[in-house]
Formats: sequence, C-alpha cells, structure tokens
Amino acid sequence: MRIHEEVRKMPVSPIRTWTSRLHDLSPRAELTLGEPPQITDSRIIEAAKTALDQGLTHYPPAAGLQSLRQELAKRERQLRGWTIHPHQVLVTDGAQEALAVCCLALLNPGDEVLISDPGYPGTRSVISLASAVPVACAADEHLQLDITRMERLISVRTRAIIVASPNNPTGQVLSAEALNQLGMLAENYDLALIVDAAYEQLSWQPLNFKVLRPYRHRVIFIGSFSKTYAMTGWRLGWISAPRRWEAALLKTHQALVSGVAGFVQQAACTALTLPAESWRQEVKEQCEAAWQRLNAIGLSCPCPGGGFYCFPAIPANAESSEHFALQLAERAGVAVLPGTLFGQRGEKHVRLSVGVRRETLQWALDQLEMFVKAGG
Repeated sequence: MRIHEEVRKMPVSPIRTWTSRLHDLSPRAELTLGEPPQITDSRIIEAAKTALDQGLTHYPPAAGLQSLRQELAKRERQLRGWTIHPHQVLVTDGAQEALAVCCLALLNPGDEVLISDPGYPGTRSVISLASAVPVACAADEHLQLDITRMERLISVRTRAIIVASPNNPTGQVLSAEALNQLGMLAENYDLALIVDAAYEQLSWQPLNFKVLRPYRHRVIFIGSFSKTYAMTGWRLGWISAPRRWEAALLKTHQALVSGVAGFVQQAACTALTLPAESWRQEVKEQCEAAWQRLNAIGLSCPCPGGGFYCFPAIPANAESSEHFALQLAERAGVAVLPGTLFGQRGEKHVRLSVGVRRETLQWALDQLEMFVKAGG
C-alpha cells in the first residue's frame, strides 16, 4: 500500500525537528519556539474547570459554541470594519487547522497559491496536502513583501494568496498600501486572499486591515488564542470568511475533526474578556531591545512590528544559517532557528524568539555578541 505522494514528500515539521535537534545539544537559552513563557491566566483555567464541572464534555457543535462565535464575530467586526455575523465564524483546532481547512476546501489538485518567502513553513505543508502548489514570492532587500514580483508570478492556475501580518519570521506588518494592492490583485485575478492574523493582538504597529473592506467578499481571516492568551497547548483558533465559502469550510472542518472541546471554547469566552495590553507591551519591549542589540552587534535586522520574533542576518563569513545555528547552540549555549526553515530567502538569517524570560533573553544576546566577535 502506497503513501499519498504529497505526504511522502512533506517534511516533518521543520520548526519542531530543528527545535528537538538543538534541544539535544542542551543549550542554556532556547529561543526557538514562539510561545509565551507564562502559563495560561488562572481565570481562563478556572473557566475551563467550571465548564467541566457543569458537564460540558459532550460533542460540541461542529462550527463552535454559539456564545464563542458571537464574541468572535463582534471582535472581527471591530477589527475589520465590516459586518461579520456569527455564522461566518468557524471555531477550529488552532490556526494550523484553520489553514488546512481553507486549503482543502478551496483548492483543487494543481492549483497554485502565492505565499511570502520568508514565511511560516506550515503554510507550505497544508497547500501541498491539498495537492496544490505553493509558489514562493521572495521578499525584497528589506525583507518586505514584493507585490510587484508577486503579480508577475500569477498564472492561469493561481487560486489564492496567503499572507501573514505580522509576518513569521520577520515580525513585519503589511502597510495599508500593501494590503490594498493585495486586495486589488485578488479582485483583478479572481483570487481568495487568506490573511493569517495569528499574531494580530501582539502587534504594536497599525495593522491596517480595514483597507480590505472593498474586497471583503474574497478575504478570509485566520485568528488564534495561542499567542495572546498563552494558550498554545489548548489548540484553539478560528476562521472568519465570506458567506459563499461558509458551507465548504464547515464540511472540510467536519471531515477533519468533530469539533473543538466545549470546555476549551467556554474558557476562550473568558479569555476574550481579558486585556492583552500588558503582555503586548512586554513583547514589544523585548522585541525592540533585541532588535537594537542585534543591530548594535552588527547583525542587520528588520524592525519587527508585532509577534515574538527577530530575524537578523548572520555574519557575511558564516557558512550557512544552519551551520551558524548549530555552532551557536554548541559553543555559546543559545538555540535559534536557521532562516532556511522559512524559505530560500531566509538563507543567511536566523530567527530568534523573544518569548522567554527577560533575563534569559539578555543572557542569550550577551552570548551571541561574544560568539560573533569571536568569529563564530
């Protein structure tokens, strides 16, 4: 019996594979995963316990609890600037499943999807799982999305564009002009525009999503509770989509999972009532401190506008991003991810996560500076 060809070719999660490989070297500071260092807020945990005590342990509605969908629709309306009804919101098993649902529902074998390079590697995987073709658009010299280049990559087989803002791994935010240009591309070439907004609530630069209002009939947003509310292990995300794609997305979601646990969704309703400002400010301070330090060391780094990450260039004499990451872990005790995990444009870069304790980040940057000065 043969394995599905796309699954056979698909790598095991490169981020988790490299994180495990580097962990085996016993580094003192692991700046690999984009995950908050703190545990989930006790109020969210108590809400989950209460829901369990109340018997919320049966099969949930496939599309999600109505109470959560109502709250998410309200949030989406505020953030997007156009009307989104609860029935347009689909609760998913994290943002990764949301990406998979979109690709499996909307793509046919051989269809092409434009993605950013560098970008989140999980996006490539779900496109391939749908037997479609990811077409990478290399960023410009400032690691910004090159929309002129992207338009040149559009073919008769192109069906969608997937972008993230803030971007993973660069942390950069798409400008209002860039988003409007993407909306125009989607409109002019009859494409779906899928926006991965998993780090939306951890952005300190304006996200400008309201400029997409004229194109709302072809825009899908993906959201996540993981980063904002320290709920990475709870696996909870959502999709907000135009009405014309509701049924297809729901059928695909039902084919993958029976639904997200009801007590998890009930806890998420509590999460949505909690402010994110203090955590966002902490991430901002960590990111900006790391960005300034990296540039002072001589590792050119674009200024992040949101999320957990900095994406500095490595020294010109470094053999490769993978070799640099291995040597940094072995000799300096600092684990970062090679930029090639995020696309060819990531070569000669590494991604480091600031989602660690402040003292851990400071120590890691000290070690990185000594490593670079020693010719590492």
